[in-house]
Amino acid sequence: MRRNLGKVMVVGVTTLILTLVFAGNHLARNDWNPTVFTAIGENDEAIRDYAEARLDDVILRPQLGHDGRFFFVQGNDPWLLHPDENASVLDRPTYRSQRMLYPVVASLGGLLGPQGVAWGMIVVNVLAMAGGAMAAAAIAMRLGGSPWWGLAFPLNIGLISEFSVGGAGILAAAAAFGAILFLIERRLAIATLLVVASVLSREVMVLTAIGGAGYLLQRDQKHSAFVFGTAPVIAAGMWALFLRVRLPSDGDVVAGNLGLPFVGFVKNLPNWFADPVELAVGLVTVLVLVFLTIRAVRTPSLLAWGFVLFAPLAFLLTEPVWDGYFNISRAVAPVYTAYILLAFATKPGSDRVALNGARVTL
Repeated sequence: MRRNLGKVMVVGVTTLILTLVFAGNHLARNDWNPTVFTAIGENDEAIRDYAEARLDDVILRPQLGHDGRFFFVQGNDPWLLHPDENASVLDRPTYRSQRMLYPVVASLGGLLGPQGVAWGMIVVNVLAMAGGAMAAAAIAMRLGGSPWWGLAFPLNIGLISEFSVGGAGILAAAAAFGAILFLIERRLAIATLLVVASVLSREVMVLTAIGGAGYLLQRDQKHSAFVFGTAPVIAAGMWALFLRVRLPSDGDVVAGNLGLPFVGFVKNLPNWFADPVELAVGLVTVLVLVFLTIRAVRTPSLLAWGFVLFAPLAFLLTEPVWDGYFNISRAVAPVYTAYILLAFATKPGSDRVALNGARVTL
């Protein structure tokens, strides 16, 4: 990877420029007010009042807003030192607080004030977008393709949507692709740290840990599989115990976004056919999920197995998540980039690398 670092860096810098232009355009049209990315909703009275009491001017989104509003609150007290003043305004404090890494980093560990947290959220997502692109570019080169396929990360519709609402999905995805890359590079310690970071950013990324560990296990890499698969579970479990201490009255840790298989998907189909854009993105999403699954079964690889478990998860998601490409694309965002790399960056015979002395498929 070191000999290709220059090419990877070019992709990273290009992504950095594109992301800064995207963010700058939104900020310039809103008087450089960083709350345009905190996605605070006018109908979420608790968080709206919380933000307006701490900031001079807050840009409000229609209705309840989006995920950024929760991370803004968390960033003002990332270690839950004063939960009665901060976490209490969250709709589901324990569940929301599981996603701890993004607000911790965005607030510099709680050192920044409210205005700094709002800016920090933007900075972290800009850097994470560039980092994810570099990881994707390095993987693409390992597959025998051009590093420019790394742009499949910042041009991912789900991650663009995530950026617009100040979500943690970009940091989670960047860490996950970094974990797969370093696992390929036989650097288990760094890969494990990155998959832990991914899960602490967004708990659903445990699917990458399970998928990656499953692949290593079938290649008889038992030690690597155990470390990669269990470390994020242990880390998330330890944080969950901490939450029980700081938020003892709230036992809500499970999202209400899972239901019976295919029910949410089927119920939302009429909405797709009413809008050509929704239909196009919906069909692409389903095809990518199906084709990635086929690829993982027919040609097992670290990259495919690292993200294929998002496919069965997608069809367990409820109607609100499938209601519009904005939500479903964010929910399964990593699969778009993973499939593009596998489908277009891979050259026959170029995807075999050594891992702990064994010949395994990338």
